Amino acid sequence: MPERWLERFPTPQEIFDRALALQAHRGLPMDERMIRCRDCEYAVFRSVEHAVESRVIEEGFNSIDEFLARAQTILQRRKSRAGRSLELQLRAILDEENTAYAFQPTTESGNHPDFIFPSQEAYDDPDYPVSRLRMLAAKTTVRERWRQILNEADRIPVKHLFTLQEGMSENQFAQMRDENVRLVVPILLHTRYPQSVRGELMTLQDFVSETRAIA
Repeated sequence: MPERWLERFPTPQEIFDRALALQAHRGLPMDERMIRCRDCEYAVFRSVEHAVESRVIEEGFNSIDEFLARAQTILQRRKSRAGRSLELQLRAILDEENTAYAFQPTTESGNHPDFIFPSQEAYDDPDYPVSRLRMLAAKTTVRERWRQILNEADRIPVKHLFTLQEGMSENQFAQMRDENVRLVVPILLHTRYPQSVRGELMTLQDFVSETRAIA
């Protein structure tokens, strides 16, 4: 661990770059690569967090308010890391697979979907076939936040949503299906979903292959 990280907590990009340097998984299938990348990045993050915060805890706190403020900082850092690291992981895999995309482009009403395929220019071109456009949102967990993506790219009727959430109810899956949201889930997590919906899940490999085929 770089010594400077003990004085200034590293950015999500720095942690991700460190995790990427530690991996030797680039020849693996995309879905397995994603899971291993997630696990490695999280392990790096937790090791840095432990090293940094252990020193703070050992020094002690002068008041409950000071303790709570530090705890809030830690919790907020964890929350912001989760979403940012997922975006970085997806971008790394798309780049490794030479897949054209636009990251957080601007669409209608100033919205910013996570990924548009193949490009912002293609999306903005009214003559570009809608059938060849794809949108991918990225959310570590779904819950009710999936509805946020419905208006992010009006030209694209089916919204693809990549998630690492380990399972959901048939009822929630049906709600998403009714809104033309299609889940993209690493194949290693498919068994966590109800048997009745597994056939409708896309793998990351499926999504990338389809996107490249129509571009």
